[in-house]
Amino acid sequence: MEKYRDKQMKDYDVSIIVPIYNVEKYIEKCATTLLEQDHNNIEYIFVNDCTPDKSMEILENTIEKYPNRKNHIKIVNKLKNEGLPQARKSGLDAANGKYILHVDSDDWVDEYMVSSLIGEVRKSDADIVCFDYIKEFSKNSVIKSFFYTNNHPKSNLEFIKAILSHEISVSMCDKLVKRELYKNIDFPHFSHCEDSFVNLQLFYEAKKITYIAKPFYHYRTNPNSLSNSFSNNKKALDDFAEFSKAVRNFLLQRGLFDEYFKYHIPAILKFILDYSDSNFKKHINAICPEANHIKYVFKINRNFVYKILYSSVFLGCPQIFVFAKKIFLSLKNN
Repeated sequence: MEKYRDKQMKDYDVSIIVPIYNVEKYIEKCATTLLEQDHNNIEYIFVNDCTPDKSMEILENTIEKYPNRKNHIKIVNKLKNEGLPQARKSGLDAANGKYILHVDSDDWVDEYMVSSLIGEVRKSDADIVCFDYIKEFSKNSVIKSFFYTNNHPKSNLEFIKAILSHEISVSMCDKLVKRELYKNIDFPHFSHCEDSFVNLQLFYEAKKITYIAKPFYHYRTNPNSLSNSFSNNKKALDDFAEFSKAVRNFLLQRGLFDEYFKYHIPAILKFILDYSDSNFKKHINAICPEANHIKYVFKINRNFVYKILYSSVFLGCPQIFVFAKKIFLSLKNN
């Protein structure tokens, strides 16, 4: 069900999709920065993923302050909670814009984000425009580049390699994507690495990819997520298994497996080690048996200290890594 609908079908430059679940503390700021964009031809799609709090009430009160935007807003009320990837898919199904932007409802953006991105696509006719972002901590902000290494891919297959090896940001929120690229995209039901899998498909379909070295997007860090990482998390491990299987199938179906799967192994090994308890080898063999070799530790995109700690799992001293994770968690929680 949609609460607001355009009076007539309109060709929008961009549709902004915002899934909403348990964000009553943050949704007003998020929506305000979107509704105050200095570009006019925008469609807004807010997806209520059966949120149990007052997020939707706060959103509707915020919308009332922007009567000029009201007729360009859709609220999609899902019948059941299905998680972030499926909420984004529901928003996409309702979208009319030529391009798509995804925004998480606890984040916010700069007011000139859309105009800057639309200016770039009018100049370059790119299928995907990537940009930088800002990690917002409770006491400080850190600008982060879309590129995590000095390697800047050029072709779509080079981007595939970079996604698999986590050399670039795999977030859905720091990219403007042509809507037609989503035509045959499979949105997963797993909720860890879901962005990586969707981006893998989008970049494979893209013919032209550009980059703006400006941080338009403010990503609010969740301190609770640090407690979930570096600890045993069955749901995460189950998701990593589904993710790794989906990557295998994607690469096999496109004849890319032999050349590209090796770039996926260090990244999935890192996830498994970070989220496992002491049964590291058991989880590795169950999720990605190819990763059960110390050589992949030194290909993980982390600093040397982390690599030494990860290595202890393969050197018969997993208790060293377990102890290090406990110390890390205690420091973060104090």
